[in-house]
Amino acid sequence: MTPLQAADNRAEEMVTAAEIGLIEDVRKSLEAGVDPNARNESGWTALMQASYNGHTEIVKLLISRGADVAVKEDAGWEALMLAAQFGHLEIVRILIRQKADVNAVSRNGSTALMFAAGNAHFEVVRVLLKQNALVDAKDYLGRTALLFAASEGHVRIVKQLIAAGALTRFPDQEGNTPLLIAVRGGHEGVVRVLASDCADLETADASGKTALQIAEEKQLKRIVQILQNAPACQ
Repeated sequence: MTPLQAADNRAEEMVTAAEIGLIEDVRKSLEAGVDPNARNESGWTALMQASYNGHTEIVKLLISRGADVAVKEDAGWEALMLAAQFGHLEIVRILIRQKADVNAVSRNGSTALMFAAGNAHFEVVRVLLKQNALVDAKDYLGRTALLFAASEGHVRIVKQLIAAGALTRFPDQEGNTPLLIAVRGGHEGVVRVLASDCADLETADASGKTALQIAEEKQLKRIVQILQNAPACQ
């Protein structure tokens, strides 16, 4: 085994230990001289794995030994995005204190806020917004955090994002607005919130159908009623 192969093996072992939550193994690797930013074969660092899996003490250890919070894996994901996706609030706070960029984007344009909103992590969304996360940032398909939350039926997150100034009428590249997505998914609570916020009821999707027409076609009677009784937009 060459020295380079040996170093790669040690890095792989440390990243795996961080993934599983074996803090003493991570500590031993660091004390043996393994680079805290070393990657495994998939391009992930120990900090990424610890953030993804919610191992707070390992995150603290790695940062104390010089782990870089801004390192990206091949798809452009950073530790903050991974922690936000799975709602690891304390890790999100730690990474932000270490100057992790709340508006960093992956290669497809995704942000930590999009991940948190789409997975209904209210407190993580709150922390990110407080740190000036861009509420209307769009990914490569034109989708915003609000659209992700609406598509999953997360009423509380939808309200939270609208309160933070999210625009309810922004369509993605396929012409889908949060309201159209919510109606198509049968998410009555989200439809009610968006309709009361004066979402554009006349916007049509790529097939030319409005939210009301989609609801009628799907025989979503309660949603039809909500849309018919929605306030007129100026």
